[in-house]
Amino acid sequence: HRLVLLADEVYQANVYGSAPPFVSLKKIVRDLRADDVSLVSFHSISKGFTGECGLRGGYMELANFDHGVKAQLVKLASISLCSNLVGQVAVGLMVSPPTSAAEYDAYLADRDAKLDSLRARSVIVADALDA
Repeated sequence: HRLVLLADEVYQANVYGSAPPFVSLKKIVRDLRADDVSLVSFHSISKGFTGECGLRGGYMELANFDHGVKAQLVKLASISLCSNLVGQVAVGLMVSPPTSAAEYDAYLADRDAKLDSLRARSVIVADALDA
């Protein structure tokens, strides 16, 4: 069928309440051994738990694409995308958080505080909409 899936996975850390945990579409495609399904997965720093509005940075991952197609997409993206240095550093930290104990503990505390704040606000919005 030559199906191409586009997966916007930027809200993966923003799952609240009794909702099931986030499962990446890439994991599903791999678990199903659906090597004939091409997948483009998107992630961004501006909408996840970092939530820095105005801070631009993100990535797309290509899975199960022909190497020639992948090369052309990379070439096309390379001529039109250039996030600023701060955005590039932020994406690097998003995909590879600190590993030393003290820095990792601070990272987790910051992440958890942000997610708790987002969770509390989501409850307020949900309650207002359910009223």
